Amino acid sequence: MTDLQHLPATELLELVRTGELRTADVAESVLARVAEREPVLHAFSAMDPDLVRRQAAALDGALASGGAVGPLHGLPVGVKDLVDTADLPTTYGSPIYVGHQPAADAAVVRRLRSAGALLAGKTFTTEFALFQPGPTTNPHDPGRTPGGSSSGSAAAVADVLVAAAIGTQTAGSVIRPAAFCGVVGFKPTFGAIDRSGVKLISETLDTVGLFARTVADARAVFAAVRDGGAAPGAPSEAPTLALVRTGHWQRAEPSTRDAIEHLVGRLARHGLTVVDTELPAEYDRLVEAQTVVMEVEVARNLAREATDSPNLVSASALGVVERGRARSAQEYDDARALAEECRDHLPALLSGVDAVLTPAVLGEAPSGLGATGDPLFCRAWTLLHCPAVSLPLLRGPHGLPVGVQLVAVPDADDRLLDVADQVGRAATG
Repeated sequence: MTDLQHLPATELLELVRTGELRTADVAESVLARVAEREPVLHAFSAMDPDLVRRQAAALDGALASGGAVGPLHGLPVGVKDLVDTADLPTTYGSPIYVGHQPAADAAVVRRLRSAGALLAGKTFTTEFALFQPGPTTNPHDPGRTPGGSSSGSAAAVADVLVAAAIGTQTAGSVIRPAAFCGVVGFKPTFGAIDRSGVKLISETLDTVGLFARTVADARAVFAAVRDGGAAPGAPSEAPTLALVRTGHWQRAEPSTRDAIEHLVGRLARHGLTVVDTELPAEYDRLVEAQTVVMEVEVARNLAREATDSPNLVSASALGVVERGRARSAQEYDDARALAEECRDHLPALLSGVDAVLTPAVLGEAPSGLGATGDPLFCRAWTLLHCPAVSLPLLRGPHGLPVGVQLVAVPDADDRLLDVADQVGRAATG
């Protein structure tokens, strides 16, 4: 049964659609894999096997009766524990909310259900999607972090417990765990997926994203849950990439820098154009600006928890709240103004470029489970509201996955996925 888990989502969906595979078989495969791997991985914060089986039976019944088949019919999907579900508890990674049962599904969960997805369970998040880790381990080395905050979602996809999973990003919470766990992580344009019913951390930054094992799988899930339709236009055969090292390039580990340079050479040999591009100096200031915006807004949005239950909030989360409260209104306004200015100028600066190529993380997943890694190379792009994708194309000195990040201007989500697919094929061809 567990062999089903290794099928790409697009193949599994076709087998279910044509009746060659029952969703009940998919469900049993998921449950068997979870039983095998969860004692080490700890990806799921909540899972009800009976509920999974009932969902599967209902999906099979709908298919057998000739009912409408959604685009994700029978696809096993994990949902981050920051996202409300009406039939499973949602704790936001905090002891304050143990046993909390939302009255309704989040918008993205409603869309998954409408598309026919098989909701396998809730995946662990760090506390309030910040920096205090949950119990999830890295599927490639249980002594290393899987990244955060969407730890369980990335690990569950990487370890083939589910075909796809929902995450969120405020700094680097989709891109970083995808890079550490060796899967495709896609953070679309800010607002491209409705975040209603997702615990609000930062109104300016919070973005719903997803994990899959291939770009095609990510595209299929995104198409089912996004707001609006796909943008028109056919992909060019040979995209142009801008290699943007950023002013933080030296912070990346030497092995990461070398691997990206070698990747650029491989892409060039396969007909892709990669041009060295340096953005104006103010773009390097966006890392600090993102930190300011995030801390101020976290302080507002977690004010009740930090005030009413400080003994149940981690020291790291209380530190974010305290730093946010200490920021001046002028700091916050200046940070938002810088972001708006840079966002407005970005399309002109990247004219003629299909995507930016840049590090996703500093290097391999760090040893230990006490921290989730540095989101340095994600912060600016999240503040700019850009779509970004992490591709599992690099390896570190210990043989562990290291993602590379592709970024496009806001609203160029479909073009970015096209480019990501071409980059992936060229890099592995």
